[in-house]
Amino acid sequence: MTRRRADAVQNRDKLLQAAQEVFLELGLNAPLDLIAERAGVGRATLFRNFADRHALILGLLDRGVADMEARADMLKDDPAALVIMLRQVADHTLEYAPLTEYWQAIDHGSEAFRTSIERVLAVFEAPVARAVASGTCRRDLQASDVLLAISMVNGPLIAPTEELRRQLAERAWRFAIDMLQLREPSAPMEN
Repeated sequence: MTRRRADAVQNRDKLLQAAQEVFLELGLNAPLDLIAERAGVGRATLFRNFADRHALILGLLDRGVADMEARADMLKDDPAALVIMLRQVADHTLEYAPLTEYWQAIDHGSEAFRTSIERVLAVFEAPVARAVASGTCRRDLQASDVLLAISMVNGPLIAPTEELRRQLAERAWRFAIDMLQLREPSAPMEN
């Protein structure tokens, strides 16, 4: 029985990896059969794990948040955790633009979306608190403000070319850093 569970977890992981690759290559309307094929599993296994395209994309969102949680745990003692994590979000937003656009368009009132946002806020609670305590960001910064910064960085996704998206993403990153008044821990803000 343990073996079967391990296989099920492995199949789910392979499906999510394949979905991410296929969606990034072909867009969100790519054939689901191609995802199953790329994962090396049958169509029934795909639908046993994910009822439809929406569930598959929510699975990718969940995996992304879980990666963020793991990164936060790795950086729990790093005074620069907030800057590092925000930069990672900015880089991933640009890299995974098609998926990010979908996440922006899904029902923000849905339970799955609300739960994901709550998890993201929880991930940033400690890094924000450390940054505020060390004086490396705005004194009034809150974890919820991170959502504003992430929204700013997501804005460039509407640019028509990848080159322009990259330029605008870097500019949005600079604006977000300025807005949050983020500084490296070795260079505290002046009062």
